[in-house]
Amino acid sequence: MRRALFSLMVVPVLLVWGVAQAYDSGHTYINGRVTSVSGGTIAIDDYIYRIDPKCRVVIVFKQDNSFHERPARLSEVGRGDTVTAKKIANTLYEIMIERWRR
Repeated sequence: MRRALFSLMVVPVLLVWGVAQAYDSGHTYINGRVTSVSGGTIAIDDYIYRIDPKCRVVIVFKQDNSFHERPARLSEVGRGDTVTAKKIANTLYEIMIERWRR
């Protein structure tokens, strides 16, 4: 009886923990210069990444000694722009165009 009760308590906890580990975002941020943008891909410092269809694109600019963001489109990302991007595996989910570095 105790063994069955123990199994009923421990197995679901381990299952939930395993699923939580599988869905951990594990994102990292990269930064560099854009070398090309085409279709659903972008090359940053000659590494090619896929762009998620729902990718968030913003322009970061400096005004009056403070940083601001404004929404942008993927078409505003150009060759030579300095960007910081949030990636999971080989897919970008957020691109920040750093206009303040110009």
